[in-house]
Amino acid sequence: MKKILTTAGLLLVCLQINACASSSDYTPLLRAEPEIGGEFTRAPRTLRLYFDALPDVSRSSLKVFGPAGEHQLRGLHTMAADDLMIEIMDPLSVGEYTVEWVTVVGADPSEYSGAFNFSVIAP
Repeated sequence: MKKILTTAGLLLVCLQINACASSSDYTPLLRAEPEIGGEFTRAPRTLRLYFDALPDVSRSSLKVFGPAGEHQLRGLHTMAADDLMIEIMDPLSVGEYTVEWVTVVGADPSEYSGAFNFSVIAP
């Protein structure tokens, strides 16, 4: 019985450590254009996300979803030492948009992902 309780206690400690480690709020995303949570009267034609280190383009992706579904994007690349940029192919209309991103930055082999919203409003 003592062995079972010891094993159960050890398992509980391991689960708590894992939960703490996996619930990190760290994100390498620093800012974005269009601005995270922003409202714009003019629809953006590109997305540019800034990170705390150089993103690996080959291991990155960006997606944009809006009222009409997923939008076509092209030309994922970097412009500086800390960003990802891509062109939005079809025009964005009035509505709420969600940008989903995945990347690996710097020498860290971890894959990070996230999402943010912005809105296009009538002028």
